Amino acid sequence: MSVSLVMHQKVKLGLEEYEVKEGNTVKYKAKKKLLAAGADFDIFDAMGNKIGLVDQKVLNMVKTFDITLNGQKCGTVKKKFPALTKDMNYDERGWKLDGDALGVNFRFTDAAKNVYATVKKKVFAIGDTYEIVVANPADELIVVALTIILDEAFHSKRS
Repeated sequence: MSVSLVMHQKVKLGLEEYEVKEGNTVKYKAKKKLLAAGADFDIFDAMGNKIGLVDQKVLNMVKTFDITLNGQKCGTVKKKFPALTKDMNYDERGWKLDGDALGVNFRFTDAAKNVYATVKKKVFAIGDTYEIVVANPADELIVVALTIILDEAFHSKRS
């Protein structure tokens, strides 16, 4: 049974924030860390408990993001080169994040082309908004973290 979510980016007083809903229910929020050099976001559950972190490493030429969920390091995502490609790898799960040329439609697949999630950016929306479909509910939180990374890697003014 798949899960459908909508992630919406908001900017408040210059700080980015994401809200993730299933239907009308807020499931997650992510807030950019104050004074962070890169795209560093704390992820919270609906009760306000910190359950994750996306941490961008800014010391190298390759955009690199570390993911920690529920206190466990869950791997690293690196943006592929050349800069025009809209693909990234999430090696810890053997997933490839394939994006179309505009960076609007993404699929998270493995080497056998099994689809674990799809992410579609709404083109006509105030703030970046994504429709997310996760094939396995157990993958929901990691897909939310990966969608934050997609937005920061391909749609952020810092890209």
